[in-house]
Amino acid sequence: MELEFKPDFEHARQRWAQFWRGEGTHPMLWAVRPKAGAEPVARPGCYQCAFGDIEPAIEQAIQWAATHEFLDGAIPSYQVTFGPDHFAALLGAELRNVEGSSATNWIQPFVEDWDDVEIRFQPEGKWWQRTAEVIARFRQRCDGRLIIYGTHLQGGLDCLVALRGAQGVLSDLLDVPEKVLGALRQVDKAVDDVRAALAQALDVPTYGSLNRFGMYSRGVIDVPQCDASCMISAEMFEQFALPSLAHEVGGLDASIYHLDGIDAIRHLEAICSLENLDMIQWVPGAGQDGKDWSDLRRRIDELGKGQIYQSGNLTASEVKAIWESFSSRKLYFHVRADAHDELKALLPE
Repeated sequence: MELEFKPDFEHARQRWAQFWRGEGTHPMLWAVRPKAGAEPVARPGCYQCAFGDIEPAIEQAIQWAATHEFLDGAIPSYQVTFGPDHFAALLGAELRNVEGSSATNWIQPFVEDWDDVEIRFQPEGKWWQRTAEVIARFRQRCDGRLIIYGTHLQGGLDCLVALRGAQGVLSDLLDVPEKVLGALRQVDKAVDDVRAALAQALDVPTYGSLNRFGMYSRGVIDVPQCDASCMISAEMFEQFALPSLAHEVGGLDASIYHLDGIDAIRHLEAICSLENLDMIQWVPGAGQDGKDWSDLRRRIDELGKGQIYQSGNLTASEVKAIWESFSSRKLYFHVRADAHDELKALLPE
């Protein structure tokens, strides 16, 4: 397959397929740099298509891809997503713009009692209609040039929090756990339905898909998460969160769990017990970036999962040292273009 703004796209696809099989002989790198002699255009914001005119974002995405070089595993792409809880909007929740800004959009919780709502994918709803329109408009101009991919689906407890609010869900876990379990099963079904609709709209069988970290799969890739896990015990996590995560991971061709915050670490073993889960993305949380997390990263490696290094500040020597010290071959690094070039010399093919 050819891609105008990624001349070596077919080679990159083969590299990614090897990566997901755990057979990589080199770390997978993501690096992007302006083309020589070109005036670089910034990538459009990821949430700006929820409201307003779509065409400027399409043109900017094309110009961004045209003025940059995408190295190694980096693939020119644009994600159609309207906010962190885009998925909840596809179930009937209302998406709100924050103070007229395109920086982010949030869901207005509306559930008072789980008995009073049916949680289902609403293809007739305005937010799926808008999603489908944006995808179609982007694909009309971008197919064969850059890859268009869909929003992440935040299912499970995080979806319930979007629909009801954190305090309401926490109270329900104690007071009406059977209602929470019933709502979670409905969310699981909705995840399947939305994922199928997105795969069709985006023609995933032909083009594959990406996630927000720039990782590519020939099939369906996503980033399961449970930020609500920071507020519940290990026992509650295994009862209420893990089954939905297992369901989500089981429906994916490639999966990376978003482990966010030190209070989520207590669930690491349970998360890594998901056999089909490929990788962990560790996010320390506010004020924690400066700490040494090498012990945690070694623990993740020992539990058999790959990892993402996103800072972009690692030197070529540091990437090489991590690659040589860990067992997993599913190691993915955002690096500067100069580090990418140096690594090619340090780890020749």
